[in-house]
Amino acid sequence: MKTLKLAIAIPTYNRLSKLKQLLKSIDTQNYCKDLELYLFVSNIASTDGTGEFLENEKKKRKNLTIYNQPQDQTLKPNIFYLNKIISSDIQWVWFMGDDDKLSEKESLQKVYECLKTNSTKNLEFVCVCEKRRSMNTSKVFIDKVFNLCNKFGYHEMLGWISGIILKKQTFQKVFDDFAQSVKTQYQNFDDSITSAYPHSASILKYTHNKNGLFYDIGLVEPQDTFQTIETQKRWVEENMVWRYFHVIDDIENLINLNILKPNSLSLSFFRYHTYYLWDHLIFLTFKRLPKYIHSSDDIEDVNNYIRILTNNLCRLLKTENFLRDVKDKKDLALKITMCINYLQIYVSNNFSEEIRVNLFDNLTNLIQIPNFPFQIYLE
Repeated sequence: MKTLKLAIAIPTYNRLSKLKQLLKSIDTQNYCKDLELYLFVSNIASTDGTGEFLENEKKKRKNLTIYNQPQDQTLKPNIFYLNKIISSDIQWVWFMGDDDKLSEKESLQKVYECLKTNSTKNLEFVCVCEKRRSMNTSKVFIDKVFNLCNKFGYHEMLGWISGIILKKQTFQKVFDDFAQSVKTQYQNFDDSITSAYPHSASILKYTHNKNGLFYDIGLVEPQDTFQTIETQKRWVEENMVWRYFHVIDDIENLINLNILKPNSLSLSFFRYHTYYLWDHLIFLTFKRLPKYIHSSDDIEDVNNYIRILTNNLCRLLKTENFLRDVKDKKDLALKITMCINYLQIYVSNNFSEEIRVNLFDNLTNLIQIPNFPFQIYLE
């Protein structure tokens, strides 16, 4: 490989100022002439001037292609239209969130060099580290994508979109797969909805037995250190907390498709930053539950919330069938069963404050103790 055609693919929605920062971080890159960079941006619903800005940028940039037409995003997600505009001659696609940015001026050059050095390895997937979560060892780990997930974590490898680089044909298969139907709201309490990470499941579906690469160097980062009020609002609108539980549905589906085997996953597969996924979800929901209950005047809403939470805790119990180690299965089952019982006690005692302090607070204080270091890889 000499010349590399690399695309940065950006879905954007009402984040004009952040989109400008992202483009600035791309414009200041230093990279060799053998890297041909292309930008693809899709905007279907913004109301903050993003559409007008993109039309002007298209006149200035020869390497920019945009999809910039108003669409009903409840019918097709933005990524659906983004996927359609990526040209056929592109070799690799770096998926990028509009609120992230390249973290150093040689980010693109280092990706080019990594792909060039490993061009004979038949790679389909590359994960580059978030700047804060990298030890910057520049170490490269090449293995089947499933094995990388089992070692470093499913969400660590496939979760954060701005760390994902895919072969163009694989990118289009992946995003066609999950963009067909995105359902974010429950119709009733036992309904199934789209998980918080449908792209992760689709990537694993198409690359589980293909070669992937994890590059321990921080080349990209969020523009905000902490979650903004605007992002928090989006999370509520998109039902993200409940959708995290449905990651278990994704794993179950991959097992049903014979892509993953039951009783084959390590504990590390379920790493979510410094915690296990189930600990993260128990902490979030149990910490917020008392406030939600005391702020609602509608007992039916409260009862519905409790039913959804109970169903989702039972959903976490399914993970026992995925884990390979008997001790891990037992520990998980005990923890989730205890949480379900705590919830029942809390409800049956009319949401007692004493129960909250003695059970919920003690539980969440214990669960918030980290299981993993902040960096993805430690020497």
